Amino acid sequence: MSAYLNLEAGQNEILIQLKQLPTLEFNSQRLVTFSMIDTVHQRPKGTAKAAFGRHRSRFALGRHFFELTGDVIRTQLLSEFFPKHTRKGIVITEMGYLLLVKPFQDDLSWLVQEELVNAYFRCQEAVTFHHVELPSLQELAAMPVADAQSAVTRADKHSKQLHGSQGSNGMNLRKKELKTLRPAEKLVHAMGQIGFDKYKWEVQHNG
Repeated sequence: MSAYLNLEAGQNEILIQLKQLPTLEFNSQRLVTFSMIDTVHQRPKGTAKAAFGRHRSRFALGRHFFELTGDVIRTQLLSEFFPKHTRKGIVITEMGYLLLVKPFQDDLSWLVQEELVNAYFRCQEAVTFHHVELPSLQELAAMPVADAQSAVTRADKHSKQLHGSQGSNGMNLRKKELKTLRPAEKLVHAMGQIGFDKYKWEVQHNG
């Protein structure tokens, strides 16, 4: 299982009970480590791992947790989530987390469970991603050079702001927008050069 995982360490951190948690995702699904669980529940180091070990038969690989090899941890730059030289790591899904913390019955745990589910595991579901509007190449070519350059610069800036750091969904949309932005950038650059033949360009791209 671990050899095929493609995890993403998010650029944002989530505040849970005054504890900053980095985000970790696989296929847009948020995951946590034992250490992260210990941190937000304010439990001694190793508590979550020990609970997992005691009830290991209750957890299903691929449903409640994933196993990572040391190579996966190193190559996917997950060092902030695991100690140096970790040979095997485990990441827990939302369902796995809820199963793991069932024995945690103190008042803080009740608060943390609700907050972690709503603010960490499911918060990205509430984010609505909108495509950044950009004129077509033909529309850009018909504009004055300064207006075309301004339109492309503005669209690229908005794309970065809206989709450059919001996890995998936002980054996927950013990649799609770049496929449109790059040809537009090349066009406005050419428009700014001496000798740009607008008629010739239109013939080439409309024929």
